[in-house]
This record gives sequence, structure tokens and C-alpha cells, in this order.
Amino acid sequence: MITLNKLAIKCREIALRRRKITRNSSYKGLAIGISMEWRELVKATGNPSEHISDYSDREEEAADIIIAAMTYLQSIGCKDIEQLIKDKISFNEKRTD
Repeated sequence: MITLNKLAIKCREIALRRRKITRNSSYKGLAIGISMEWRELVKATGNPSEHISDYSDREEEAADIIIAAMTYLQSIGCKDIEQLIKDKISFNEKRTD
């Protein structure tokens, strides 16, 4: 099974190839990319995806947010995205607010 860390590398390579980002993209620019994906999710209708027939457009757009976030984390040099997510889930589990 491929890890999130390896998937994040692939996501960044694809974003670079598609010119969604550049090697010099700022952290703010990368964050704006995530924001753009959120707006696409808000506009989604729940109808079947035009691109991936087994999923709704909401599912596809939510996946794009995850991809953009992984690309962001990879781009800023996060060493272990999987562990970060596990640690954040563990932290959230203990929260009372």
C-alpha cells in the first residue's frame, strides 16, 4: 500500500507538471489553491462526477481538497504527513472544546 507521504510527492509532481504550482510557489499561493478547491466543493451539487463516474462531484471535489492539502504539506517540507495526521487526530480526540 502506498503511503500518504509517497502520494503527496506524486500530488506535488502532478501539480508542477500541470502548472497548478511552480517550484517557487509561496505558502500563501499554495493556500489560495486549497481555498479554490473549497469553493468548488461548495458549488458541487451531489450529481455524478463528470470525470470519475463511480463518485459524485462532491466526493471528487472533497478529494481535490485533500490532494491540495497534501501538495501544500509536501511543498512546505512536512517530513511525515501520515504521522502528522495521526498526531492531529489523537490531539483532537482528547480535546473538550
